[in-house]
Amino acid sequence: MTENGKDLTSAVLGNRIRQARKDAGLSQVRLAQLLNTTQSAISLYEAGQRAVGIDMLLNVARILNRPLHYFLSAIDEVLYVRDSRIANLANELEKRPQDIEELLEYWEFVRWRNAQEREQGLELVGGS
Repeated sequence: MTENGKDLTSAVLGNRIRQARKDAGLSQVRLAQLLNTTQSAISLYEAGQRAVGIDMLLNVARILNRPLHYFLSAIDEVLYVRDSRIANLANELEKRPQDIEELLEYWEFVRWRNAQEREQGLELVGGS
């Protein structure tokens, strides 16, 4: 979803990050230091000009002491439907961020397996 060339999801999320940062009394420079990134990256996130990955968003939420849903609730119609399975997963990951790496590894495995199945399906079709 875009408006005036901007991704609305990134724009709403950027506004939420900016507000939470200001509420926490942090500068962009200080937040960047805490996130081990650059001030320009924070500026781009807040301006909605750079997408925020889930790992970065979880770190932002932790550092700014906000629940993950604070950043996503205004755009839940874009990212997920409230009370959906994906919303429940996001809530669980907020409670157990240590599970993110394993989940990502499993996701990569599922993507690899699906690609293998597609390749095998194409071989069967092509070989007939």
